[in-house]
Order: sequence, then C-alpha cells, then structure tokens
Amino acid sequence: MGSGKTTTSKLLNEKLPDTARIALPDIKRLVPSFRENPETLRIIREVMLAMIDKYLVNGVNVIVEQITKSEGANLLKETAEKYGGSFYGYRLTANKELRWNRVKERTRQMMEAELLPQNKIDELLGYFEPNDLFYAHNPIEISETIATDQLAPEQVADLIISKLSV
Repeated sequence: MGSGKTTTSKLLNEKLPDTARIALPDIKRLVPSFRENPETLRIIREVMLAMIDKYLVNGVNVIVEQITKSEGANLLKETAEKYGGSFYGYRLTANKELRWNRVKERTRQMMEAELLPQNKIDELLGYFEPNDLFYAHNPIEISETIATDQLAPEQVADLIISKLSV
C-alpha cells in the first residue's frame, strides 16, 4: 500500500498501446459483498489468470497489478511464456512512513474529508501493517524492485517502459 502500484499501472496502461490492465483491487470490486479471505482471494486470482490467458492468446499485452508471492510471479511468467511472451516483474517500494502518508492522503482525498476520522485510520492500519510485513517475508527472485521514494509516478512508468522490449 502506498508504493505507487495503482498509479504506475494506470500510467503504463495509458502509455503502452494494445495493453490491458488487470488489477486485483478492480476485480475485488466486481463483487459488492466481497470480504477479504483466502477463498475469495483464490477465486479473484483465478479470474485474473483467466483474463490474462484470454488477452495473451489474442495477442494483447497485459499489465497485472497485484501483490504476490514467488509462486504467483512464477505462474504469471509461465503464462506469458506459454504464448511466447516476456515477463517483466516489478515490485514497487518506498519507506514505510512515506507509504503510510500516501495511503492516508489518498484515502482523505477519496473521502473528500479535511481530516481522516480515527476509525478510518484504524481500519487502514489493519490493512497496512500486514501488507508491510508481506514484502519482508516474501521476496521474489524474478522481480526487480524499484524504490519510489524519490521518483514521481511518471518517472517510475518511464523507467519501466525503458526496460521493456515491446
């Protein structure tokens, strides 16, 4: 949370022709009563994989925005290679305080609030802390880490584009 995944994936989607963007948060929102638990996350990942598969079989490039473990990254890589494609994995990160401030500011703007209520801050913390630990406990060998602390979103997107062979 707060490392720039959504902003960067949207920018990449705008800048790269013939490219679909599939984001786990967007798929979650398709089910209004969604409650985050292992079963619903498994279903969402299966739906995403089916979408990725369908786009790739039709020659459409895909940007996938999701937080994943090594197994998930390897599955995405295998899927791309099944269609003769390339896999470029990037893990965006920033220091914890900066990410926390970005999350609070983004939420404040979405709520159109002058200040975030304490109950919302507590709710966000409930997601933020496990997310922070996830990265530390789940390194991914096949992904490159990009620190977004000192980079604007446009710079992150341009850096990734410069590394692609599209």
